[in-house]
This record gives sequence, structure tokens and C-alpha cells, in this order.
Amino acid sequence: MQVIKALWASSLILVALPALAQEKPPLDKNDPNATRCRKFLITGSLVKKERVCRTNAEWRKVSEQQNRDADDLISRSRAGMNPSG
Repeated sequence: MQVIKALWASSLILVALPALAQEKPPLDKNDPNATRCRKFLITGSLVKKERVCRTNAEWRKVSEQQNRDADDLISRSRAGMNPSG
């Protein structure tokens, strides 16, 4: 009787495991939470690269910050060139 109960319990576990092991569907590559990796050349090396992985939302924030920095640099250089300003 114990053997039957043990077999029955183990069969329930085997049936339940595939349902628990189901993976989430893959995210769309444009989803803000999807992760993307990019490779960047390391300064001073001809072949060495660094791999950086971030979510699309994080990459967008980095890009926006870089654009703001570039605009600030341009604005400051123009202000320095203006003799009256």
C-alpha cells in the first residue's frame, strides 16, 4: 500500500513539473524591458571589445543623456564664439 501511495505521489509530481517549468514567452525586441547587448571597442586596443547589456529603456536613457550633453557642448562653444555674449 505504501508503494502505491509513493508511486501515485511521484506521478503527480512528474505531471506538475512541466507546467511549472514553462518559460515566459520571449519579449518583443522593441519592448522596453527586453535586454540588448552591444559591443564597444576598448580605447588603445585594436581588437579588444567590451560587451554591455542593458534594457531598451536603459539604452534610451543613455542616448537621451548623450544628446543633452552634445547640445550643451554646442551651446557652450557657440556662446564662447559670440564676442558680445
